[in-house]
Amino acid sequence: MKSTATDTLIQMLTSAAHKFRLGHEADGSHDFAQCIDLLKPILPELQNAVTVVELFREMLAAQERHDWLALADSLEYDLPLLLQAAQ
Repeated sequence: MKSTATDTLIQMLTSAAHKFRLGHEADGSHDFAQCIDLLKPILPELQNAVTVVELFREMLAAQERHDWLALADSLEYDLPLLLQAAQ
């Protein structure tokens, strides 16, 4: 995955995380869905794709529980670290 694509995705993930932290769940969920759409085509290229998929399961579970802070933490910290490690 190209560095600029990763940087753009990380910026979007961080933006979504901030929206969740501010209580803007609808906007955060919309941005989260866009991030998923951007990640889908590059997922097969990632060396740690299995780990990314496992993290997504955890994030979706947090979203179902309405645990916005846990979801925001994963979006802002955990997923970007995995994406950067995959470069």
